Amino acid sequence: MTGVVATTALQEPVLDAPMSEWALRMTLGADYLLANFGRFSLAPVLAILLTSQSHGADWFVTGFGLFGFTLFAGLSSLLVSGWLPRLPYRISMPASLVLTGVGFGLLPYAHRPVLVLAMLFVAGAGISVHAVLARVLVAECIASEPGRNTIYSIQQIGTNAAASLGPFIAAALYVSGDSRPLLTFVGVAYLLGAVALAAGLRWNMRPPSTVRDIHGLAGMLRDPQCRQASIVTSVGSFAYAQFYSAFALLVAVAVHSSSLRGFLLAGPPIAIVVLQAPVTRVSNRRLLAGATPLSMLATATFTFGVAMALLALGLPLLAGAAAAMSVFALAEMTFTPMVSTTFNRITSVSRLRAANLQAVAWTSGEALGSLSGGALFLLCYDRGLGRLYWLLLAVVAVAGSAPFLPRLRARGTSEEKA
Repeated sequence: MTGVVATTALQEPVLDAPMSEWALRMTLGADYLLANFGRFSLAPVLAILLTSQSHGADWFVTGFGLFGFTLFAGLSSLLVSGWLPRLPYRISMPASLVLTGVGFGLLPYAHRPVLVLAMLFVAGAGISVHAVLARVLVAECIASEPGRNTIYSIQQIGTNAAASLGPFIAAALYVSGDSRPLLTFVGVAYLLGAVALAAGLRWNMRPPSTVRDIHGLAGMLRDPQCRQASIVTSVGSFAYAQFYSAFALLVAVAVHSSSLRGFLLAGPPIAIVVLQAPVTRVSNRRLLAGATPLSMLATATFTFGVAMALLALGLPLLAGAAAAMSVFALAEMTFTPMVSTTFNRITSVSRLRAANLQAVAWTSGEALGSLSGGALFLLCYDRGLGRLYWLLLAVVAVAGSAPFLPRLRARGTSEEKA
């Protein structure tokens, strides 16, 4: 009964929603599709491109560039969050995409390592600000959790459609080491995303003030809502990152057929484009029935753990990898939209501060997951301990999500009442 009351309270009108849900779906759907065509057309060749432009400092520019770009793309909005409420969304959101498009578009003309890094960090800053503002905009305009979850799912479909086609675009446009055609395409894609936002958003909308917020990250994490959402998101994003690091390495070193490698790595994006809509309908029905976003997020994280456990069972490689990939894709269809829906529910801080906390939780988990999936996995695999690595991952995912699963939370509540 408590979950139903909380959900109903959240569905009270959020100010006077200046955009209809349909208009917001169309605007952000076009925005995410176009922007992610740019990002995922560059992602497959970014490391190669940085190496080619390093002029003798390849290890430094490539390594520090990729790390710094990931950091800036996840966290740099924290540096300007106090300024964001001063600008309407119709200025700040298109400007963030223009910043990213210019940063990527100028990369071919940056002939010194320091300039290459500067352009990457500028592009990453634009991505970070855009992502935070998009989440705040949804939370401000849409009162119901199913409505929010639907928009985040539409963004997920656009992102994965772009991720599915991005490698083919990169292969077609990045030829003979000349990055100008590809990066021109990337820059134009981001600029078109900015045009879609400028055309679809209204002038009378701007992010909420942060003056009522708990000061500092430590203060927010003392709040139960903030702490629980951050724990499950960090654990889930740590497990999520394994597919694009450890699992990708496993497929690269152990699967000799290029077509099978392509199937195993492209499976989740394709599955998400095809199946995200029905999965979202199921998730929305559960939200309307009283399930909390946090419990559904924990369930998805637990399911990531199941996928890792399948790789630890000693099944034939292809069978185990295909089963793990399928379970991972199913979990991702709930996990990614539900992260934003969970942080939207937080009422103890402003929505802008909650979106920034979400970025911290996601980025820290994903960064540690990528580091573990790259370095620790190879260390274990080279010593014949690959199954142990996957088993430990499964334990981490299950242990981090179990306290927040629906049945365990309900049982704990019943015991307290008794």
